[in-house]
Amino acid sequence: MKNYVSFLFICLSFIANGQVGSINISVYDEFSKKPLEARVTIQKRADTLTGNGMVQLTNIPSGSYTFEIAAENYNTSYLYDIDVVPNQNLTFSVGLTKAETTSIQEVVITRKTYKTTAESPVSLRNVTSEEIQKSAGSNRDVSRAILSFPGVGSTATFRNDLFIRGGSSAENKFYIDGIEVPIINHFQTQGASGGPRGIITVDFLKDVDFYSGAFPAKRNSALSSLFEFNLKEARKDKLGYKAIVGLDDLQIMVDGPLSKDQSWSGLFSVRKSTLQILFKAIGLPFLPSYYDTTFKVSKKYKSGDELYFLGLGALDSFKFNTEAKETLANQTLIDRLPIAPQWNYTLGAGYRHLVDNGNWLFTISRNMLDNQAIKYYRNIETPENLLFDYNSQEGENKIRIDRNFMLGDFVFSAGTNFNYAKYTNNSTIKAVFQSGINFDQIASSLNVFQYGFYVQSSRKFFDNKLNLSFGTRFDASDYAENMQNPLDQFSPRFSLNYKFADRWALNFNTGIYHQLPAYTALGLRLDNNLVNQRTLKYIQNTHYVGGLEYNGKDNLRITMEGYYKKYKNYPFSLRNQISLANIGADFGVVGSEPLDSRGFGETYGLELLAQKRTLNDFYGIVAYTFGYSMFSDGAGNLLPSSWDSRHILSVSAGKVLKKNWNFSARFRLQSGLPETPYDLARSSSVPIWNINNGPLQDFAQLNSLRGNVAHQLDVRAEKKWVFSKWQFTAYMDVINIYGSKTASNLPVVNLQRDGDGNGVIQNPNASPEDQKYLLEVGGQDNNMPIPYFGFIFEF
Repeated sequence: MKNYVSFLFICLSFIANGQVGSINISVYDEFSKKPLEARVTIQKRADTLTGNGMVQLTNIPSGSYTFEIAAENYNTSYLYDIDVVPNQNLTFSVGLTKAETTSIQEVVITRKTYKTTAESPVSLRNVTSEEIQKSAGSNRDVSRAILSFPGVGSTATFRNDLFIRGGSSAENKFYIDGIEVPIINHFQTQGASGGPRGIITVDFLKDVDFYSGAFPAKRNSALSSLFEFNLKEARKDKLGYKAIVGLDDLQIMVDGPLSKDQSWSGLFSVRKSTLQILFKAIGLPFLPSYYDTTFKVSKKYKSGDELYFLGLGALDSFKFNTEAKETLANQTLIDRLPIAPQWNYTLGAGYRHLVDNGNWLFTISRNMLDNQAIKYYRNIETPENLLFDYNSQEGENKIRIDRNFMLGDFVFSAGTNFNYAKYTNNSTIKAVFQSGINFDQIASSLNVFQYGFYVQSSRKFFDNKLNLSFGTRFDASDYAENMQNPLDQFSPRFSLNYKFADRWALNFNTGIYHQLPAYTALGLRLDNNLVNQRTLKYIQNTHYVGGLEYNGKDNLRITMEGYYKKYKNYPFSLRNQISLANIGADFGVVGSEPLDSRGFGETYGLELLAQKRTLNDFYGIVAYTFGYSMFSDGAGNLLPSSWDSRHILSVSAGKVLKKNWNFSARFRLQSGLPETPYDLARSSSVPIWNINNGPLQDFAQLNSLRGNVAHQLDVRAEKKWVFSKWQFTAYMDVINIYGSKTASNLPVVNLQRDGDGNGVIQNPNASPEDQKYLLEVGGQDNNMPIPYFGFIFEF
């Protein structure tokens, strides 16, 4: 097989030959969205073309290019690492910001290599689709590419559970072209946001704005992070096709015009998992399978208005691998993991209307999640062995109205949002908590209405050296009486950007943010009673962020930011006596239990970032975070949270070589996360083990242990071959190439078993409620290198 692949690559190198493609770049005012007279320069070639609203560049030899986009009295912007594909017409859109005018009416034009805004001068990182695709260890997944930035931590190597600046994954929010998308991962943890694989098609992205703070007032419910996914425009000349045949999935994509006048265009994608083949080959005990689809259809009017429809959805399932390696860790996973099919979708539409002073954006959307899980003791499917049968759905219908306009020198944005949600849960659950064994029969049906409104404004002072922004929003819900007054969810925010030298800036932001607890918590109904209706409140988080920024030559940016976040009203488990801020990084459900809002906490730290976007075919990022994350226990004491990783280091670099080779690597190191020890004496109880199917954590010793230092090296290699009318790419991405030690320092615990696989009871003559199993205690398996490789065909 190895010889065959080598022979194929050699043959392709001989028959490949350089061809040409073309690119359209739509240039507009970032604020008003109106088209601009612009010029585009191809770096390294010194070719410059102009156009009014649309600049067309034709007969460009295939390869990777950086484009400089400029307009009179506007700051210059760039498109980095754009691959020009033979016989294809690519389309990109770029918004330019107005240049600064001094008191003596001198226009000062700056080159914007890195994105900042008046509302978010700190905590905003922008990453392009091209940067995601070539990032080592990301395997074309946005959530994994974000791990290269400061403040971002993770748990297992095969999951996308992101904790940002010490907050849980339930505190992250996601939008695509202005439409909220609650679920971006396959097998997503209900009540949080993590999962093992991303849904979003990275090839359809233009870029991603990642906020770890300083959230714009127009976005509600973000406490730790906000992701704004911006989709690219479809090509204008004809339908184009792209296929990926990978070890982990198969994907087909189509984009192009849908009408003769090219005013209608579309993006379409369908993907099928082959991940189960990889997992079976490397001996993992579970075999996931999924399908997903993404589409966007848009209509551009001559007036500049735009109507668009978008959607994405996923269908997930998995089964056990009966041929998995017979290790103690694998047997424990098989004993504990449920069969958990899941499906979800988001459908939405938007209309952007340009007016003399700014623009309007109207969006409407619906999203739906169906989550099921069933588990039997030892996976023996008999009624008496049923541990839980979980069936839940949550659906939301949303409307948003946003308006941008100017009043004199002040830039304003204002708007409102409405959300009508329905949550159902019909489940039977046996579970063991710190307080004892519970048998819950849940029959829930909940309707919840939420609304909010906001205003934000900014203005420049002192010859544009000082930029100030102030905004606020109000949110309310009809769920409970203590949530109905929007003044109780008053969320002001303030930002400052001061350019005290040519390349230096001082930045600051503070704000208060609110989030409604998860529907799993709001909708818990036991004995026909909404258990948490009188005890839950909006979660509140207050941020303070300040930092220095240096923009050097050769696309270099260095930032230092300090942050402090203070939480209150966090949902608190009455059965386990812990804050829900400590959970959410595993398969399952978060929040479906009796709760109140006594939880509080704080996180703080320092972040350093040095980033260099591609120049002379080299790019790199170095990021370091030092931080603390603490949340309250049952006694009201602050303890290290499950996300209290004191040190996070990430070093990423890549090099573009001749003959279309690209190599990249990323090294990550993260200090050990806090862990809660097992109560082995209680776990060995036969009645408890037969329900819990594994060891119990002793939450009286919450997070009193530390896991191992986690570190891994990811590498990626990519090679392109260009033909007369198509392009072929081969890639290999190896995650954790040297197989580092697992991050958890907890033992693996299971039963000692007899020849029939039954647990051995150490005191068989005792009464059933007093009997105890003999336990087998072992070490964790090392993490395994995970290789991903595939082939990309573009026509």
